[in-house]
Amino acid sequence: MKNFSNTYIFIYVTALVLVIAVVLSAVAIGLKPKQEANKQAEKAQQILKAAGYPDIERTKAVDFFASVAQAKEGQEREMYSIRCADGTNGTVVSLRGKGLWGPIWGYAVLSEDNTTVKGVSFSHKSETPGLGAKITEENFTQSFVGKRLYDKDGNFVSVKVVPKGKGGNIAEENRVDAISGATITSKGVDKMLQELKIEN
Repeated sequence: MKNFSNTYIFIYVTALVLVIAVVLSAVAIGLKPKQEANKQAEKAQQILKAAGYPDIERTKAVDFFASVAQAKEGQEREMYSIRCADGTNGTVVSLRGKGLWGPIWGYAVLSEDNTTVKGVSFSHKSETPGLGAKITEENFTQSFVGKRLYDKDGNFVSVKVVPKGKGGNIAEENRVDAISGATITSKGVDKMLQELKIEN
């Protein structure tokens, strides 16, 4: 068996590591445009779903979104004007928060006067399947449709996410049921919804 010097082994390993690093970097750079395109398509689908367009194909989502929505300039957060599937106009508000295991985010579509929720769509990075991950399911998101952001006296209260049967004095039109067994994620969604106040 041939013996190699320590210097040879060091140079060989260093060269191998550099080659692998270059290859991985090239692959990452090559895939970046596709990853970005997928990210934009997923975002468009998520917003369109909240606006009442549930069946837009991923390959068509970005173009379709551009045909019905326009970014609102000069805002501190990401917002859009959008023509909803029911023919009315709405405002899209981006939401960011924290769940049990990581970030959660989503989009809410508000009525033209910014007082009523027309639809929502949520997503997450690592919530527990069957528990916190249920924020993405239609049973949960549909419960927000038609909910009001203001109480009967005109005060902003947003939409409260509270455990079923524990709404207390919160009006039905201002609350939805939390996800059973996902207290922290539900609280994260509740906190995100406090960002929905828009000055008309």
